[in-house]
Amino acid sequence: MRHRFLLFVLVALSTVCQAQKADYGKMSGLVRQAALDHRQHQRIHTRNASTTERCITAFVRIDRSQTDDVLALHRCRKLAQWGDICIAEIPLSALERLSAESSVSRIEANRPGSLQMDTTTTIVNALPVYEPSAGHQAYTGEGVVVGLVDVGFDLGHPNFYDAALTHYRIGAFWDQLTKDTIGSQMVVGRDYIGYETVRAVEHSTDAPTETHGTHTLGIAAGSGFDTPYRGVAFDSDICAVANAVNSNIEYIDSADYYKFSTAVDALAFKYCFDYADRQGKPCVASFSEGYPPYLDEEDSLYAAVLDSLCGPGRIIVAAAGNGGVEKSYFEKLAESWEAGAFVRCFQENAQYKIKTDGAVRLLLYYYGGGASEPTDTLAFETAEVPIDTILSKTLLCDGDTIKFFVYRDLSRFDTDDIWQILIQGNQTLNKLAPMALVVEGLSRVEVYGSSIYAFTDNAIDSRWIAAQRGRDVYAPGCFPRIICVGATAHRLSVKNEQGKVVTGYAGKDAGTVWEYSSTGPSINGLTKPDVVAPGTNVISSFNRLYQPENSVVAYSSIGDERYPWGVMTGTSMATPVVAGIIALWLQAKPDLTPEEVKEVLSRSCRQLDTSLNYPNNFYGYGEIDAYRGLLEVLGLSGIEGLSLQQPAGVQVYPAEGGLRLLLSQIPTEPIQMKVYTLSGTSICSKQLTIDSLETLVSLPISASGIYAVQIESISHKLKGSQLVRLNP
Repeated sequence: MRHRFLLFVLVALSTVCQAQKADYGKMSGLVRQAALDHRQHQRIHTRNASTTERCITAFVRIDRSQTDDVLALHRCRKLAQWGDICIAEIPLSALERLSAESSVSRIEANRPGSLQMDTTTTIVNALPVYEPSAGHQAYTGEGVVVGLVDVGFDLGHPNFYDAALTHYRIGAFWDQLTKDTIGSQMVVGRDYIGYETVRAVEHSTDAPTETHGTHTLGIAAGSGFDTPYRGVAFDSDICAVANAVNSNIEYIDSADYYKFSTAVDALAFKYCFDYADRQGKPCVASFSEGYPPYLDEEDSLYAAVLDSLCGPGRIIVAAAGNGGVEKSYFEKLAESWEAGAFVRCFQENAQYKIKTDGAVRLLLYYYGGGASEPTDTLAFETAEVPIDTILSKTLLCDGDTIKFFVYRDLSRFDTDDIWQILIQGNQTLNKLAPMALVVEGLSRVEVYGSSIYAFTDNAIDSRWIAAQRGRDVYAPGCFPRIICVGATAHRLSVKNEQGKVVTGYAGKDAGTVWEYSSTGPSINGLTKPDVVAPGTNVISSFNRLYQPENSVVAYSSIGDERYPWGVMTGTSMATPVVAGIIALWLQAKPDLTPEEVKEVLSRSCRQLDTSLNYPNNFYGYGEIDAYRGLLEVLGLSGIEGLSLQQPAGVQVYPAEGGLRLLLSQIPTEPIQMKVYTLSGTSICSKQLTIDSLETLVSLPISASGIYAVQIESISHKLKGSQLVRLNP
């Protein structure tokens, strides 16, 4: 959805002169669009002006000493502030005048992104990603808030109670799309606080057409109810926000069109953190959404605000994106004269971004009538495109019309030139004759597309084969302090609730980063993703109002009501896995910072491909390991003799006066058990002769707390360590 709006902006700016008091150079693309849209709206409705003031929610960089006075002068409502950046609700009629203020250096907003879910969900009936186990006995997310910003929430699903249905765990819910706004203090929608209020809502406004949030929240924090599909931090408190994305825009009134932006997404994260602060708890916020980032300052204020929001006990986790299947990037090295690739797009317009360290010639070759050489060419050179200027050229061929727009600016990340390219056809581009985008010159040039606006090879001209996969990590996952998550696959053969067997990924290798998962480096040069987690064929709760066809694997019944459980695939599913694990780590260390999380990842992740150096742009630091990470957070990984993995054949539970050991088989030889405090002191060592599958072991422990239990055996399955919370 976001990509369509730049077309309007480029076309409008190419035909509208700047107002005397407006500084469009300070505005991001969507803000420019809003200002020009208001100008046109005023011309059309001068005699019958609407009594409703249309507004935009935007970031504003402004002299801090003048913020309140300047915003009040232009009838803006300040919603939040971090240093010299604030989020404000700005009347569209005030945008041009606000941009002319000397104290204002930037006004930024962009459309929200899309869900990072694979386009084809796959049905499963394999073991769940997370089984109830002894690994959850000591750390379960208790005392931590899991914040989740998503769409399609079934607030009454038993997954959001505890497993016994005695405690409802969603403490706050902000529905940004609801029309129930009378008396609301929120910039969009309304929020609901407390059990009675939240449960009275039943579901988010978009629940009839979306189920994504019910699924991702269940992965991060669901209790599992009476199923094995328990989430990670199943004892956590929950704060949820139902936001706007490209697939639920139908619920937004046209008058509120500009209110929904990346600034509102930033406010959603702040809402989760503020709720956690009121509870006196740390918070991890999960965001399974994103969009292709810009190369210029379009995202600079958004990145700065999220940087300010994160800190001790405040972590944001975001999806890397699902653009890995398509070729969305190519480059031309300085020592090469030319490089190019054919356009691959199933829409009427395609948007690309070009980054160059010097002069460049940009060409669009058109191959009409199946010719092996270009029959028509559109071209732009650096010298003819001044900075902050939009130019366009048109090609008429075989009854088709192709328009070629270019906009040139300077990067705010470095000293490079940035070109925004728009190719517009009179029908979907894939139905036109082949078109190749080519760059020429002695400069280094990078060309970026997306999974929607991609590239391909074409045998019609073998010169343009530079397209490659990668460099397609989405924002905000590409921002420095955000924990960015890619996806691996561990389930390949699956079965749905009707017993239909589906092999979604035959011939693929399980346990590797999956082909749809976006890879780095990011558009701003960072190694991304930071970590990967299972994201393929993940089972979790589904919304009762909307259940994707054939994707339900089970139902839970409460009275006459049936609650579905289903499967989805994507980095959307991997993201809440990581968020839930970080919630466990926050329970162990409530002041954990994003930088410390990355340190833990660097020391504890499983490196699935040993041929690579880590971190890298495919796996980041590797696949997340919840238990080993906990040992790192607690400082126990350095205890000599303590295993960094849990035993597969024995589960250790607290029992009155000691421990209860549940074994999968009776060992033929005695086992050795040691117990350590969190300081690393060994307080007990016993040799045990086991003659049954369940054994009680007494311990000389009088103090409550977390203890590490190490078991040694000649059986590999019985060897490992386990964290246990004891309350003697």
